[in-house]
Amino acid sequence: MVGSQWKVYEQTTLPNGALNFYPAAHATTMMGGGGVEFLMPDALPAPATYVNYLMDNFRANLTESDTITAMIDVAASSSSVIYVGNPDGECPGSSLTLCPGAVRLFIQSNLPASSTPATCVGPGYNKDNYWWSNPIDYPFAPGSSPGEVTLSVPLNPDDWSNLCGEAGSLDPADFDAAIGSIKHVGLSFGSGFFFSNGLGVDGSTGNAIFELISYGL
Repeated sequence: MVGSQWKVYEQTTLPNGALNFYPAAHATTMMGGGGVEFLMPDALPAPATYVNYLMDNFRANLTESDTITAMIDVAASSSSVIYVGNPDGECPGSSLTLCPGAVRLFIQSNLPASSTPATCVGPGYNKDNYWWSNPIDYPFAPGSSPGEVTLSVPLNPDDWSNLCGEAGSLDPADFDAAIGSIKHVGLSFGSGFFFSNGLGVDGSTGNAIFELISYGL
């Protein structure tokens, strides 16, 4: 767990309305080692900025007998810090603070592009290259988390969904092929119906540091 191995991906809406998605920085190695961390972006100033992913390049050939486990914590400057999920996920209610978002496990595979793309993605993509733990996640709430939180998800097809929101159990063969050719592992941050559309904090209420204490099998 070294900060230089983990990239923090963020998105910002440009003045022309286009979406700029980019690796904003590397995470920072936590004091004393043993984990990495980053400062969550202030989502309310225009243009809004959200964190989408914390990812590491990690090639692995896994099977359904494996389990991915991450230990996380959120160090907020006060108990009044408000988390803000990207509203494009069709968050409930009229206030951004009613949709604080969640973080979940994420893996990306190295399968070839599909010759028959799914309706949810364009040409050149394979929906089975992207998998999120579902339904297991950590929902953000005002302030910090109640100490260290562990997300532990077996690579069971029922516990993961792909880019189109389809459970791995709908096509176990494709799921097994995907986890047998992993190239990135990490976490994703999302809100509403979307798992990686991003979240941040209301900077007027304080700041928060997201900590990934451990990640492994």
